[in-house]
Amino acid sequence: MLNKYNLILTFVLTASLTQFSFAKDQTQEISKSCLKDYPVAVGDTDAELVNFYNQLCDKSNRKNDALKQELSLKIAQRYQGLGYNLKALEVINQLRSQNVSSRELTDVTFLAGVSIAQNALNQMRSTELRSLTETSYAPAKKLAETIRFAQPTVEKPLESEDESFKSKSNKSSKSSLKSTTQSKRNKSTVSADKPSKPKTVAKTTATVKKEQPAVKSAPAHSGSSPFASLNK
Repeated sequence: MLNKYNLILTFVLTASLTQFSFAKDQTQEISKSCLKDYPVAVGDTDAELVNFYNQLCDKSNRKNDALKQELSLKIAQRYQGLGYNLKALEVINQLRSQNVSSRELTDVTFLAGVSIAQNALNQMRSTELRSLTETSYAPAKKLAETIRFAQPTVEKPLESEDESFKSKSNKSSKSSLKSTTQSKRNKSTVSADKPSKPKTVAKTTATVKKEQPAVKSAPAHSGSSPFASLNK
């Protein structure tokens, strides 16, 4: 009885796993009708790509041009990220034919082109063991110069700017303090070199007033003649 129970349980689990695997494989496949509309997707098994294509081919999204363009851009970005650069450029060309233009689309185009050029250069150097020809070197040099002139400007973080400002302030304060101290030292040196002037002592001259003797007037004689002194 126990063996029969184990056998039935094993059969049920196996059937469940088989159905789960089949359902999982179905979700990772792109419908045939979608492949007819987008033949570039033939052979794709990446889960994200399959999801994007299934949304792109959904009947409810057929008239939503904005959503379809957004999904196509995501597909191109995913292709480029996986290294399928030729497929990425094919999707980009389809978007360009619809007059779609954006910064993200330009970035994907540039990255895909650079990856293709890098792979070709690696093929020359490692497998073919040769250098660039004169014909291929000229455009490569021009591209390198253009990339050099288009390199991004690195902005200093805000913290480093604050630290730089603090450092400059500290240097300015130290310089000001040093100049003030040096000025004081110079003043003290000059004052020490100058001969000291004698202090002027104010002499107070005492003015002595000489007392003049008082003139005693002769007593007037009553009844005397004014010519009496002449008669003597």
